Amino acid sequence: MSGAVATPTPTRARNAPASAALPSRHAALWALTRVEGRRLLTHPLFALGIAVSVLLLGVASSDGGDGLFMLAGGCFTFVGGAVWMFLVACLAASRERRDAAQDFYGAQPLSPRVRTEAALLSLGWAGLAGAALIVVAAVVLAGFDGALVVEGERYALRPLELAQGPVYLVMVGALGVLVGSWTRRAYPAVLGALVLFLPPVAWLPWFVFGDGVPQGFYSDWLVGASVGWHLIGLAGLAAFAAAGALARHDRRPRVALLALAGFGAAVAGVALGSPTGY
Repeated sequence: MSGAVATPTPTRARNAPASAALPSRHAALWALTRVEGRRLLTHPLFALGIAVSVLLLGVASSDGGDGLFMLAGGCFTFVGGAVWMFLVACLAASRERRDAAQDFYGAQPLSPRVRTEAALLSLGWAGLAGAALIVVAAVVLAGFDGALVVEGERYALRPLELAQGPVYLVMVGALGVLVGSWTRRAYPAVLGALVLFLPPVAWLPWFVFGDGVPQGFYSDWLVGASVGWHLIGLAGLAAFAAAGALARHDRRPRVALLALAGFGAAVAGVALGSPTGY
């Protein structure tokens, strides 16, 4: 009879393969971001918004002034892509609570904070889609030389002015994630869209132009701005909204710092980037 005694396997050794199979937090975050980004781009409402933006660009193609304003981001306002972007982002961020699926999501390895971060990062997909639309439209309307005829004068398109539309689209999406993170109903998305895209908020100078624009363009009230500072202001608003969304599940100091940095950038953008005629 053998006197050998079986040695029990240590608990850490038994659990090592299972823990090793779990992805890291960053890998899981980027995987979820890609899923949310694809879901955003293929959402019917987002596709509708892009289609309306294309229609607005097509209508404005016969007038140089309207074409310039649409290329700078005007195609995303009114019933263009931004309002639908806001609705899609808001509905996506509130999906868990609207479906009463908190218990289901609670059993998943990703925390609510990580899911909010993924929702915010996925807005970059929308920004890239908006940038692609603006680039294609600029080539179609202005040709490869990038010049439009505005008020009878040739005006060369400027990259910073064309960047306003995609940044505005991301900023609006961040506001949608903010509203969706703090609500469990669909109607706040509609109310938020009405506030953002109807007067007086819709009358704010969301898209501005620097010096050198032909005389009489939009009565000069959007001209004479520092477009670079204006972009910083839009990015600051996006960061401030992102911090508000993250604060739903993350109260660490870095979220407060993000909110302060975003607020400071937004104030600086307004103070230093506003058009002279506004």
